[in-house]
Amino acid sequence: MRRRCAKLPSWEGLGVGDQKTLGIEDLSVQFDERPGDQGFLSGSVVFKDLSALFFREFLDVANEQIDKIMYSYHYQNADAVLIFRYDNALHKPALPFREHKHTEQEIIAVSEPTLDDALLEILLLNRWL
Repeated sequence: MRRRCAKLPSWEGLGVGDQKTLGIEDLSVQFDERPGDQGFLSGSVVFKDLSALFFREFLDVANEQIDKIMYSYHYQNADAVLIFRYDNALHKPALPFREHKHTEQEIIAVSEPTLDDALLEILLLNRWL
């Protein structure tokens, strides 16, 4: 199933200032073009407490619309312990829902988030806003 993909996040778009204000230690973003008007966006954001967000999106362009086919927004603490991960990966055994969020304790159904949503959740969770 195709989903409309949000534009790349901007710190100003989140209404939170710039990277330095947020205490971002490192930011890495890559985009690889793929055949058939497709692309793979991936990257990481390392925060001042050394927690990190790793993200990836597989994108498809059709009729000038960018669709998000696959995504994962994985947030972990400095010790590499999962805090949350949003994804739409298939599971075995199958989950009764495609869009879901992993936490340390459970997997729950969610609406498909954007990269902006994941970043904002991190900022609020850590009281950096």
